[in-house]
This record gives sequence, C-alpha cells and structure tokens, in this order.
Amino acid sequence: MQYTISHRRLLQSSAMLLSLALDAHAQESAGSADQTGAADPVAPAAVVNVTGIKRAYLKAIESKLDRTGIADVVSANEVQGLPDNTIVEALRRVPGLSVLPTLDNEHPRDEAATPVLRGLGAAYNNVTIDGSPLASPGTPNGNLGSIGRGVRLDLLPSSMISELVVAKTFSADQEPNAIGGAIDLKTRSAFERNGLPFFTIEGSGGGASDASRPRKQDRVGERLTTTGSFTFGPQRQYGMVVSANYQKLETSTDIHMTTDTVFENFYDSNGNRLTGNNLGNGYAVPQQDKYWYVQDKRTRVGLTVKLEAKPDDSVYSFVTAGYYRFNDLMQRNENLIDPRNTLVVQNQTATSGHYPGGDVEVGFSQQDMTSATRLLQSGVDWKLADNETLGLRANLSRATYREPIRMIKYATNTAYAAPGTGGAVPVATPEYAFNYDTGGLNHSFNVSPAAYNNLANYKLLYYRDDYQRSATDTIGNLLADYRRNLDRPGLGFAAGLSYTLDKPSYNIYRNDLEPNTSQPALTLAGVTGPSAPLLYNQSGLGLITIDPQAASAQIAALRAAGGLNTTNQTGFSNQDNFEHTEKTLGAYAQLSFNTDQWKTLLGLREDHTSQDTNGRALVAGSWTALPTSSSYHFLLPSIQTTYQADADLDVRMAASQTIGRPTYDSYAARTAISFANASDAGNPNAQGVAVTVGNPDIKPRLSTNTDLAFNYRLPKAANGLLSLAVFNKDIKDEIFNQSSQGYTYQGVTYANAVVSKPANASSASIKGVEASAVVNSLGWLHPLLNDVGFSANWSVLDGRMAVRKADRSIRTLDHLVGQPDQTRNLTVFYARQGLELRAAYNYQGKALRSIVPDISWQDLYWAPRAQVDLQASYKLSRELTLFGQVQNLHRARMTSYTGPSQNLLKDTYSVPMVAWIGLRYTPNF
Repeated sequence: MQYTISHRRLLQSSAMLLSLALDAHAQESAGSADQTGAADPVAPAAVVNVTGIKRAYLKAIESKLDRTGIADVVSANEVQGLPDNTIVEALRRVPGLSVLPTLDNEHPRDEAATPVLRGLGAAYNNVTIDGSPLASPGTPNGNLGSIGRGVRLDLLPSSMISELVVAKTFSADQEPNAIGGAIDLKTRSAFERNGLPFFTIEGSGGGASDASRPRKQDRVGERLTTTGSFTFGPQRQYGMVVSANYQKLETSTDIHMTTDTVFENFYDSNGNRLTGNNLGNGYAVPQQDKYWYVQDKRTRVGLTVKLEAKPDDSVYSFVTAGYYRFNDLMQRNENLIDPRNTLVVQNQTATSGHYPGGDVEVGFSQQDMTSATRLLQSGVDWKLADNETLGLRANLSRATYREPIRMIKYATNTAYAAPGTGGAVPVATPEYAFNYDTGGLNHSFNVSPAAYNNLANYKLLYYRDDYQRSATDTIGNLLADYRRNLDRPGLGFAAGLSYTLDKPSYNIYRNDLEPNTSQPALTLAGVTGPSAPLLYNQSGLGLITIDPQAASAQIAALRAAGGLNTTNQTGFSNQDNFEHTEKTLGAYAQLSFNTDQWKTLLGLREDHTSQDTNGRALVAGSWTALPTSSSYHFLLPSIQTTYQADADLDVRMAASQTIGRPTYDSYAARTAISFANASDAGNPNAQGVAVTVGNPDIKPRLSTNTDLAFNYRLPKAANGLLSLAVFNKDIKDEIFNQSSQGYTYQGVTYANAVVSKPANASSASIKGVEASAVVNSLGWLHPLLNDVGFSANWSVLDGRMAVRKADRSIRTLDHLVGQPDQTRNLTVFYARQGLELRAAYNYQGKALRSIVPDISWQDLYWAPRAQVDLQASYKLSRELTLFGQVQNLHRARMTSYTGPSQNLLKDTYSVPMVAWIGLRYTPNF
C-alpha cells in the first residue's frame, strides 16, 4: 500500500505546555545554579518574583517555543511536584489529553493506566525513551490477549526523566505509529547545569480514604525517590546519573454493576423478553445486581543508571540501563444476584417488576499481577563539522506480565453432576425470587434477607487454584541518521535508517474443579470472612465474603476424597494464546529552510512492515497452531513550519500522514469463547457468553493530519503564554472492536453470545480546538495578587466514525472509542517566601468506551468526571522542604453508562482520596 497527501486541509493542533507542577527540585537547585554563575535559561521579569512553581512554567514555555512543531513539555520537576502518583496521571493536565483506567471487566479502575491523546488511545500514540521504542506488557484485559501496543506509563517513575515531550505533529524522523501524537521521555543528563553535582531525595508517608474494606490493610503507605548526578575525569568529561524510586500503597474500592455483556433486557407488554434492537415497552431491566469490593496492595520499584561521556566537543555518547517493576496484589470479593431465567418478568412497571426465582453467588479472587520492564540503550553523536552530526542508537527492551490467579465461588442451591461427568450449575429457586427497583441510576434486586443470609444454602460452585496469564514483549531497535545544518539559517538536510524487531507473545492457562455428587456439599457455613455494606441495595443486605484459607482447607479435603470433577479447560487454555513477530524497516529524509522569521521542515518517511503470527484454533477436534502472515508499505509525507510574526507571537502550521498499527492479538487466527459458568458450555440459551475472534486481514489505519496553532507571549507583568490550536484528522480504515450477537461453536449455536472482532471502519475523523493560558502573576490586576498565578486549558473534540453492521449498512457514531467530547484543566497557585500552594481541577467529558454496531443501545460510555487535587510545600530551610499532596479530594467515582438514552448503569467504581506528606532534601553544591 502507498499513500500520499492528495488534498490540502485546514491546519491543526496546538500545544501548550500546561504543566501544573511544582518544581520539585530544579527550583531548589536553580538557586545553586545561579550562585555558580550558570546561565538561567529564563530571564525573570522585574515585577515577578520567580520562585520554584513559576520557574517550572517558564522553563516549560521556553522548551515549547524552541521546537519547530507543536508540542507540550512537562519537566520531571513538575511531575514530581504534582499531586499525581504516576506519569500518566500528570499527562491529563496537558491540553487535548485524557486518561483511562484498564478497560476490562475484571481489574480495578481507581488508577489511570493509559493516556488518550486528541481522542486516540494508547495503542496509537508512540511512546519512546530518549527517542528509542519501549517494550510494553500491555494493559490487563480479562480473558483476552492482554498485550497491546500502548505503553503503560503508570509503570514508569517520574524520577528517571528530565522532561516529558508530547509531540502533536509528526516529523519524518519519528516512528509513524502516532496518529494521536508521540510521547518522549527524555532522561536527565549529568552535564545539565554545567555538570555541577546534583542530588535530591524525598520520603513521604500517605494513605487512601478507602482502605481495610472488608479485610484489614496497612493504612500507611510509603514513598521514596531519589536522583543524583555528577561528572568526573580530568576534564569532567564523564558523567553518571542514578534515579531510584519505591512506593507502596494499599487501597479499597467498591463497585456496583450489571453483567459484563448484554447489560439490560427489554420486554413486551406481556413480560416476554425481546432481543436485538426491539425495545418493546421501553422498560430496561439490568441482567444482574453485582457488587465487588476490591482491595489492592500496589508496589512500584524503579532504577535507572545512565553513563555519559564527552571526551571533546565533537563526541557525546551514553549507555542507559533501567529496571521498572509494578506489582498489584488484588483481592476481589464478589456478590451477585441473578434471576438466572430472564425470559419472563412479572408485574412490570417503568421502574419495577418481579422475577419468580433467582440465585445468589459469592466469589473470591486473588490476582497477583506483576509487570516488569527492562531496558538497555546506547548512543553516540559525532559532530563531523560545525554543522554536521552523525548519530547512532541501539536499544533493547523487554517487558513481562505475570498474573497467577486463585478463584473460589459458591452459589445458592447448586446442582452437581456424577463423578467425572461434568460441572456444577447454579439453580434459580423461588426462595430467591425478588422485586427489583430501577428508579435510580443504581438499581436494586431486593432478595429476602433471611434467604440471602442463610449460609447453608450456598454450595461450592468451583475452585480454580491453577490459573495463570502471562505476556512478554521484546523490542530491539537500531537507528542511524545524518544531519547537516538542519536547525540553522538557510538550507538543511537530514536522512536516516532504522530497523525494529518486535516479538510479543501471550499465554493463558486455567484449571477448573467443580464438586460432584460423591461427597456431601461444602457450604459457606464456617468459611465466611468480614462484611461490608452493599451500598445501593434496598433490602439492607451486607457483603458476604469467603475466608480463602478456611475455604481452601475444606476444598483440599474434598479433593482428596474424590469429590471434585476436573472440567475440560483445553479450549480456554489454548484459544487466546499467540506469538507474533514484527519487522519494520524505516527510512526518512528531511529538508529544512530557516530564516529569521520562518522555520520550515519537509519530510518523507518510508515504512515497510511484515509480520508473522501464530494463533490457536480448534481444527478437526484438536487445538492447532494456525500461522498467518501479512505486510504493508507506506510512504508518509510531512511538513512543519513556524512563522515568527514578532517577538511575542508565532504561528505554526503542520500537515502529515501517520499510521496506527493494529494490536498484536488482532492478527491471530483464533476463536476465544468464555462462559460465565463452565457448566454453560453446550447450553444454547446460556447468558454471559463472550466470544473473541481474530482478524488476520486487519489493516493499519492511515490518518491525514492538519494543524494550525498560535502562541502569544504575555507581557512581563504576567510572564506567561496564550496558545490556541485547531486540528483535523481524517482517518482511513479506523479500527474498532466490532460486536454482534449469536455464535455457533462446536455444533452449538449460542443465541445470546456477544462476539467481538477487530475490524476496520469505513471512515473516521476527529477535529478539535485547544485553548490554553499560563499566567505566572496577577500582580498587574492588583499588587496583592502579585504572588498568585494560574494555568488553564480547554479542549473540545468532535469525532466521527462510520462502522459497518452485519447487514452491510453503515452506522455513524459521534465519538471515536476512548474520545471525550471535551477536557478542562484549571490550576491556581500561590508562591511567596518558601510557601507554595496549588489547587488543580481536571474535567473529562463524556467518552465512548465500546460499541456494538448492530445494537446501538448496548454501546458503553464513560460518564463525565471531575477531580480536584491539592498540593502545598514550605521550605523549612534552603535545602529542606516539607510538602503535602491530596489527590481526588471529593472522591469522584468512575462510572459507565449504557442504554438507548445512555443513562443506564453499566458500572460505577469508587476512586479513593489519596494523601501524602513528606520531606524533600536537595543540598546545594
């Protein structure tokens, strides 16, 4: 395939920096830099007291304006000073960026995992460290192949970076998988600040507002970060930087939801359930009333070591090694009320009704998720002449994801099979009949408290003690480029070659033990744990939990006595597994032309990618590896230009084409099917059946991007910047998860199965406006406001996507998947005589979560969400600072909607408030 720009478009994209951050240590080190006579890159205005927080904004403004394209820049000092726990949370402060949690129905959502840049998710935003690609283990994704392209920035510590650059326009020397943009983490150099030694260390303790529910947790978390650098050698020609971090925090979240698929049912006037787009009487009824309490113990550890050499003015070389590990020990306690048979509802009104039977299930899951990333990078830059540079880079990174799981579930009145013949089945009984109430967002299934609390009625449903997921991704990259006069007046030229080898794989395995009729049934009596409230239940029910140690001991005895059947899990353990190999050869050429007023950069990039994928499929009754191969070729043009209208105003324009590579598992020829209960296999009317189908013919998407941006430097009295940007992206072959209902598997047609398959949409587009302002002082309004400033931005996004339905007709949506309709940020700060205060407000508008092309009312949307964060610091001495941070002050929840009017509950997750207090020590050298 070969594409070129065939028409002109309105240019887009702007950037602004909008870091809301407190200069965690550079501000303090800046004082020592001034003492030694090192040049300050920002000349403070005479009427503005440039303290740490203000200096952070000013440095970011200068870095932003120095770039040819449109970008936002956030310094590491800002990230460390923000009331955000990870890099990805700090990114939500940038214009046009939003953040998302994990996207599956299994893992908690109280932490952000991936950024969405201009409405485009992590899989289509390139992430690099010092320009080199980084392997990623992907984000947790339930039973599906959990290894996407998107780098999990929540794994990487802020202590390792010097600045974080969000490029919103594309140049030919960049990896072209960047439809939304590119995020580059630039590591600190020992030669910064004229090679003066630098050291900072901070320790803090903190905790979450929600913890120890239902089980006791350590309420006090700890965090330690440190960064140091120095130069050595006869002429200080060698340097070393070491950054390390450690953090541990335990939290609890409560969740209320309905089922994972086909969330609501509709009925006719006689109470008979309907399917498809038929809404009958229009009265929606949730399929389940499900509660989770999830407790997490999260530990983050990171170490970065960088060695540098500058033997003379013509050579610079470096070697960087890093190790980053994130462990989340998650325990999930689950209670769900299920009518089990939803074919008929009785006494239905707009907000109530009755089911003649039902069951209750109680589950416990422990999932020990560990993600680790290792990297080794090296590079050298030779200055061949005053205006010529030859650069070489080599990079190797490896990411792993391991998740051993243990699951136990009990259900009321479970029916068992004979020894060796099958599994267990929950049975709906009149004792668990209930009235439901859907009058509010949070529905309630009002089961009899006496029946609900009768522990003798709960019998063991299954036990899974050997259940594992694992993923690995290894990336190797080589790059060579030559630059001549590229950033100087007149004509310049650059050219380069790159080769990338990417090898991801995914594996899942599960056993499933279910009781048989040979032994007396195990019940919940004697094996329950502590309780917690079911917040929205109108019958006053409390959470029933399982004591995993007591239950496991009883189950072990039952297993030894032959009371458990081993169900056939070969399908589950094979259907998702795949291995993928991707080879990409890239070449680029750039031509620049610069004058006092104009900077222009033209480029052309060649991308040739081939891939081989091994998936699994059931062929003639046995699981067989099915290899597939494909390749694609793109020729991608780009242009970026800056016009300096006067000393304070510049205009930036850009146009380019970029691509979005499909996720690795999309290529695998496979059929993955999962059941809410293993015993549902073979039941054509089973609910909760989910099917994932691969698509070896999936194509990368191609975007034509245009940008226009204005930057206006404010007068010295305000010492800030105003920015405005507009952008447009026309996307061909947009990728989405196409869903349909009904699937035939091993001779059985599952009428209610929801089938998900990656597919290319007919077309998509997104356009938007980004406005931002940084004002470092309001003293021009009144002298009392001299120490007050603010940073604000507002982005409005308008997306369109056309998807093909099963009947080949086209349905048009007004969002891209993951795209909010708007984002807003406001930070107000005060800085005077060692005291710095900051209040930050972040708002993310309604965003599309997932779509079902043929049944529009089953689409999912993230509800709008606002969050307020606070930060304060006070310099106890020149070298010692006391600081405090509060995140999510008002404990805003994460909620998803579904339904014809997008106002019915899919799920709502609590997000605790997290507070830290600590000391930072930065000596002056």
